Amino acid sequence: MRRAATLFASLLFALAPAALLAQGGSIRGRVTDAAGAALPRTQVSVEGTGLRATSDEQGRYDIRGVGAGTYTVRVRLLGYVPQSTRVTVAAGGSAEQNFSMTSQPIALSPVDVTVGSRARHTAAEELAVPVDVFTAEVIAMQGTNETSQILQSLAPSVNFPRQSVTDATDVVRPFTLRGLSPDHTLVLINGWRRHQTAVVNTFAYGTGAGSSGVDMNAIPSSAIDRIEVLRDGASAQYGSDAIAGVVNLVLKEGEFVPFVNASTGAYMPRDYSRDGTTLDVNGGYGFKLGRGSLGLFAQYLDRQPTNRAWADPFDDGGTGLTDSVNSRGQVVIKRSPVPQPNYHWGDGLEQDLMTMANLRLPLNDAGTTEVYSFGSYSSRQGTGNGYRRYATDARNWTEIYTLGFLPEFAPDVTDYSATGGIRSVTRGWSIDAGGSFGHNDFVYNLRNTLNTSLGPCLAPAAPCAPGADSILGNGDDPGITNQTSFMAGRLRREELSAGVNAAKAVTVGLPAPLNVALGVMFRREAYRITRGETASWIDGGHLAQDSSDAVGGSQVFPGFAPGDEVNANRTNVGAYIDLETNLAPKFLANVAGRFENYSDFGSLLTGKVAFRVQPSPRLTLRAAGSTGFRAPGLGQINFSKVVTNVIAGAPIQVGIFPVADSAARLLGSRPLKEETSINLSAGFAFSPSDAFTLTVDAFSVKVNDRILLVATFDSDTTLAILAAGGITGVGGVQYFTNGLDTRTTGVDVTSDLRVPAGAGVVQVTAAANFTKNKITRLDPLPAEFANDPDETSLIDSVTYIAITEERPDWRGTLTAQYSVSRFHSLIRASYYGKFSSAQPGFCDRCREEYGAKALVDAEIGYQINQVKLALGVRNLFDTYPDQPKSITDIDTGGNCLLTGGSCARDYNNNYGTFPWAAASPFGYNGRFLYARVEMRLNP
Repeated sequence: MRRAATLFASLLFALAPAALLAQGGSIRGRVTDAAGAALPRTQVSVEGTGLRATSDEQGRYDIRGVGAGTYTVRVRLLGYVPQSTRVTVAAGGSAEQNFSMTSQPIALSPVDVTVGSRARHTAAEELAVPVDVFTAEVIAMQGTNETSQILQSLAPSVNFPRQSVTDATDVVRPFTLRGLSPDHTLVLINGWRRHQTAVVNTFAYGTGAGSSGVDMNAIPSSAIDRIEVLRDGASAQYGSDAIAGVVNLVLKEGEFVPFVNASTGAYMPRDYSRDGTTLDVNGGYGFKLGRGSLGLFAQYLDRQPTNRAWADPFDDGGTGLTDSVNSRGQVVIKRSPVPQPNYHWGDGLEQDLMTMANLRLPLNDAGTTEVYSFGSYSSRQGTGNGYRRYATDARNWTEIYTLGFLPEFAPDVTDYSATGGIRSVTRGWSIDAGGSFGHNDFVYNLRNTLNTSLGPCLAPAAPCAPGADSILGNGDDPGITNQTSFMAGRLRREELSAGVNAAKAVTVGLPAPLNVALGVMFRREAYRITRGETASWIDGGHLAQDSSDAVGGSQVFPGFAPGDEVNANRTNVGAYIDLETNLAPKFLANVAGRFENYSDFGSLLTGKVAFRVQPSPRLTLRAAGSTGFRAPGLGQINFSKVVTNVIAGAPIQVGIFPVADSAARLLGSRPLKEETSINLSAGFAFSPSDAFTLTVDAFSVKVNDRILLVATFDSDTTLAILAAGGITGVGGVQYFTNGLDTRTTGVDVTSDLRVPAGAGVVQVTAAANFTKNKITRLDPLPAEFANDPDETSLIDSVTYIAITEERPDWRGTLTAQYSVSRFHSLIRASYYGKFSSAQPGFCDRCREEYGAKALVDAEIGYQINQVKLALGVRNLFDTYPDQPKSITDIDTGGNCLLTGGSCARDYNNNYGTFPWAAASPFGYNGRFLYARVEMRLNP
């Protein structure tokens, strides 16, 4: 598949210059309302070509690359009646077409979904809550085709840290909004809830452990028409998870000619070899189907690994000879037979195939009733690595790996979904009835590893594991040999939803019509853990190569055992009502309420009230208050696994157990309940001129009974309690708990300025976010630890820091775009504020403080007719995060250089091999150069 995509992309780049020679014209004009006022952000498209533009602050638009002929030009803007007209363009000529649009209270189109309100609005600034809208044109200029990374570059309130040596999270990476957990953000596609991943993030950097989010990178970027980000709590409107906000992806629809985009690039850092070569080919085609249309989209992404590890000065490969390594991690004198670097610290391999379809089919000529459907399928193969096992390590067998080994995750991730329904307008009610299904599964394939307890034997005819009695040849022998690869189990998550929504503007004696929206929803969730193959979880009974007791299960990730298997499900039903009206010409009010009942923990009621005041057309004041909730995830309720954690430099087998498991109950676990929240926000939008807009919004989010993984209980008292209960084979225990309350406060600022510059236009956008997280309540330790001096808190400092300080306090972007004729250029500065982390050291005194950094991106492009070419660079100046540098003695708290003890920095940089901050919000790969071509394949 990769070879075919590479050849196709090469052909595309080769054909582009020839396509540039074709003759093309343009269509330009101005869009206004019925009173003649300019309408910015109007979507103008040339039907059947895929060409489109967005009107500027003066309502002007300009579509270039139009071939000779007669076309249907359509205009669309939220809250206005869509229009279309026929326009004729001469070869190489220009046609002018102006539009005057009238307001529309009700529409059926799925692209008219705007999060934050269920009423009709003309622009995001008019809502009573802050909503960012990013169009396809803006998305295309971000220098990346990973949807989550696009979101981070556009919205400073979004954090998407790179992950390395984090097990499954290396391959399925979560994003966060406003400093909260990944599962505090609800993701929608065309207004329908998107299912979450099956993975439970137990090691993720930049977020508290134990969450599950949505895999945004399973959605082809070529299918996205725009991204809407609601930066406010919305559980009363949309249900569970919408505590931090909502991200809604709106898909492209209608007829358009086939388009194909190809991009390629690589990291070219200053002090490392070129790596991370990335190839992306994506496209789409929208064709007429009856009265409607069907859009088909696909994307193939091949991202090769990066590695920023430094050489290991301690690995001798069992020879007693180590390499001489300088202060920059480079081998000066090579003595060890082990290739360097022997660790992996960077992005793993990722190969994705993503598809999407979007159908709209009106059932009558008036378009008042239509069937709609959309769905996706994606497949991913990725890699990630664990910690190296040295040749003489008790977890290795030199008969299998003479020099030691670096275990590798190589999972298969499959994701698919389907949504469909019918919309109709009857007696003034706009009704939408439909359903959706989503599936995600994650297969834990492991490579370059072994099961130490199965001994040094690989020959199928000669197994040597003796079983529990340690005597080879007896009946309890497992009868299997060791392996170097394993299928360690499978996680599966599914969601099925069905619902009916209705909306109508009714006259009830108020100064303006009252928009009434109401609906009911049914949802079924299922979560399943399937055991791995026997060799991945069994304890074969063989002693280790140093004659100690060998740890059972595949190294780096012991397989899911029969006792870990679960097949759980639950249902919930919900109903909501949402009322919105203008109580006065300049005063809008919105109130919403929602009731939900879950089959596993009961019922709850949430509500929201929001106001918008417009003392002048240039100024909008807004405020909102709401209560919210998040149901405990099925993964949090049922996840069961023994994992290998490196805690303070030592590998420990830690069991993560459900709260109902006997091991967790012995240590004081309690049934999980829902998280609840109180959201408050206030702000304004100010436009002193048509060319400038400024928004400022302050927020406070209080989350009660927040769910997280407790500290690793691994004291002698803990092990004694477990042993007394008949539980052995683990060196520590974790479980989920509603153990704390948090408060998140901050402010979001956005601005947009568009000014003429010679023959072109300069658009400057700026956005900033400040977020502060604070733990306001922490449960005491369970009574079982009352007399244990070694267990001091329900959470450890690693988790405390992860919740409160592991994301930048400040995030900001400043982007300038210049467009003139067929040329465009972009320069963007991204600022990441200071943060702290105690990972990957995982010790109570492993806190590291990392400073702020600024990155610069740039792009230039040129369009002739149906072809757009662009060259760009991300992280132009090859900026890296700070290195771990703490000289705190992890045992005494003193200066390790004076005490001679272990330094925190050594645990956080893995004794010099992991040189950069693990939780860096922008990663540590360095400079990335890329080229992109976009082509419309006109017939």
